[in-house]
Amino acid sequence: MNRHKAKMNETKSPESEGSCTRTAIVTGAARGIGAATAIALARRGIHPVLAVRDPAAAEPVRAQIEALGATCTIEPCDVTRDADVAALVAHTLQSRGRLDAVVNNAGMIGPIAHLAEGDADAWAANVATNLLGPYRLARAALPALQAQGGTVLNVSTGAAHTPREGWSAYCSAKAALAMLSRCMAHEYGALGIAVYSFQPGVVDTDMQVQIRASGMNEISRIPREKLAAADHPARVMAWLVETRPEDLRGQELSIADESLLARAMAAASAGA
Repeated sequence: MNRHKAKMNETKSPESEGSCTRTAIVTGAARGIGAATAIALARRGIHPVLAVRDPAAAEPVRAQIEALGATCTIEPCDVTRDADVAALVAHTLQSRGRLDAVVNNAGMIGPIAHLAEGDADAWAANVATNLLGPYRLARAALPALQAQGGTVLNVSTGAAHTPREGWSAYCSAKAALAMLSRCMAHEYGALGIAVYSFQPGVVDTDMQVQIRASGMNEISRIPREKLAAADHPARVMAWLVETRPEDLRGQELSIADESLLARAMAAASAGA
């Protein structure tokens, strides 16, 4: 990735380069849940860093954030590449002066196929994105997060705990990510890092388009009008990043938990 282009993609802040504004990296922030989470964070006064493979694709998200009177930064990053991830963290610290949170949202569903019929390289690519991507970013960001008392929010799924036909790669990678979240919390919780694993539910995203097109398993047959809007889980995710509730740290959380949803929504209504 070209780091010189990244500098041109930074929204200028009225603050100095050594910003005191809380900063959060959101991967896969050009669309879907990642974009909605970045916008929700900006609403809460947290500067989102949109980590995306194609910076141009994140420009509409930048426009929405700027329309709120907030700022953001767009950074090119492929989470499957160590050099990209290291440069993402380094440039964020250089330009913002701090890093308070990472939201490991970037993910992929494919290959959607029965185990014996799928492509092994595509299966490995799924693991590289859904598991090794969050590992790489957490590993690179933990020293900075520890300095701030920061947060790691890993986007999980019910498929991490329930097998789905044709989703062996996705289910397996996300199950491993759920355990990685627990390991992070076990190793770094006492050092001030708040780690959360969050299931956003069945959301109207590009991933669901691929799932419906596959026609495989019951999730593909959910009508689009029954899917949640991306800003629904995004509000809970932004609340977790901002408030870092101690009683929920190290846990696998779900949008289906009505008490969690009520708590997050009540806090949002109160401006907290």
